[in-house]
This record gives sequence, structure tokens and C-alpha cells, in this order.
Amino acid sequence: MDRIAEVEVRKLEKDLYFKIPPNVDVGVKDFVLVEFMQGTIDYGRIYKIIEPKTIFSPIVSGKVLRKLNENDFLIIKENKEKEKEAFKICLEKIKSYNLPMKLIDVDFTYDKTKITFYYWAEGRVDFRKLVKDLAKIFNCRIEMRQIGLRDEAKIKGGFGICGRQLCCATFLKEFESITMRMVKNQKLPLDMNKITGLCGRLLCCLSFEEELYGKERVEKK
Repeated sequence: MDRIAEVEVRKLEKDLYFKIPPNVDVGVKDFVLVEFMQGTIDYGRIYKIIEPKTIFSPIVSGKVLRKLNENDFLIIKENKEKEKEAFKICLEKIKSYNLPMKLIDVDFTYDKTKITFYYWAEGRVDFRKLVKDLAKIFNCRIEMRQIGLRDEAKIKGGFGICGRQLCCATFLKEFESITMRMVKNQKLPLDMNKITGLCGRLLCCLSFEEELYGKERVEKK
């Protein structure tokens, strides 16, 4: 039975699982080239390796081809430059169609067979004409992915009021529900400038100590 790698392909997507063929030597934290079932080739970083003896049997998306080499990193760098141009083109198209959406980011797959455009909008957007135009220009599959404000912060990164890099851009895998009750439980000032992040939402780190404060409340009772 093959080992399975849990791979982070993109920041805004859940980690995916890929089989590791016996002849492929890879480890945790390695950047690898992966092939999806449908043939798309992309890259990502191994977050965890699941050994054959484990009971956990995840849904596999494809297989790991190999570690990235110097030439792969050059290709990725070239793709990043093309993403900047694609962003400009898409932004111009959005303006020409007067669509109520904010373009956040663009992502090419390694083999350039698909481009994902991340955007924010208050509601649904009819971007069928936009997609047709982009498909003609880039001659590949176009995916429009609607994301939230916290996702935007995760993509762009930055520093919080604590002086550290944003948790969402460094280690947080999923966003938890953060409420004003957490703020009150931790007796923090109700100053929105001090309890909200760059995204304008309540700080994700409020959840880190919520369990501890909950235990303290129980003990006092």
C-alpha cells in the first residue's frame, strides 16, 4: 500500500491527498509536483505523510510526481509574472462590464491549463461574459472563486496589532467562528480598533485562549 501525502496546493483550499509511488523520495515540508486524476499538473508543499499502517483512508486526488527542482522554480516564477498580467487584464474586463466584484488574486496551475481568479462580492455575480473573454485570451480553463474578507487577508498577509505576521497567512488552516462573547469573556476593551484584524473581522487569536478562560469561569463557580 502506497504512502499518502497531505499537500497544501493553495492557501485558500483544504489540503489534498496524493499517493506517493514507491520510487518517489519525498518528505514533510518538501515542495513537490503533483498530478491530479484528470491530468492537471500543479505543485504544493507536503504538510503530513500518512503511513500505510494507519486506519485513516482519505480520498486521493492524484499522485506525487517528484520534488521540485531548480527548473520547476523558474517555471513557477515565470507563472507568477504572468499572473500579474492576467490580473490587469481581468481587472480591465471587470471594469468594462461594470461588474460588482473586487478582484483579489490570480493563480496559475503549474502546467497553465487552469487559471483561478479570486474575488470578493456582496452577492452573486453574473460573470459568464467575463469568463468567455478570459478563456479566449488565455486559451485555458477559467475558474472564478468567490472568497471572504478573511480569505483576502490570508492571501495578502501583513502584520497584526501584536507585531507578528498574520496567523491566517502563516499557520491557520481553517477559520473558526469568532464572537463578541469571546471578547467579553476575556474582558477585552470593546474598541473595534483593538479587537479586529486587517480584514475588519474579529481577531482569530481570540479563539486561542477561549478554552482557558472558560475553565477559569467554571473553577470560580
